[in-house]
Amino acid sequence: MTIRQAESVPGKTAEPQFYPVSAIDYCTGYLMAFGAMVALARRTQEGGSWLVRISLAQVGKWIVDLGEVPAAALRDIPAEFTASELERWSTVSETPSGRLGHLRPAVQLSETPPYWARPSVPLGYHRPVWP
Repeated sequence: MTIRQAESVPGKTAEPQFYPVSAIDYCTGYLMAFGAMVALARRTQEGGSWLVRISLAQVGKWIVDLGEVPAAALRDIPAEFTASELERWSTVSETPSGRLGHLRPAVQLSETPPYWARPSVPLGYHRPVWP
């Protein structure tokens, strides 16, 4: 999908570019959360336990199978995001490796701002034990 994205929205090079939104990741996460809510609702109404399965690859295939926006509809879309757009969608976390710039959560809550209790760390940073 990233190859097709690079072909559709070419950047400075022919390789896949950084985009501040990953449709596959977000859609998979939203579908998994929806599945968990449906399973919990069914448990309260019907009892029992429910299995929810979702596949990153299958969500990617589903998105591709939806088809593409016609090229004519993409004419007025800028080739790159502006610095202010990227800044609005990004955040910085302090990690053992230093400052890490990354996407902020897609959903912002007014009363409970999201945060990561454990930042990204280099491989081998923690001993292999349960916290």
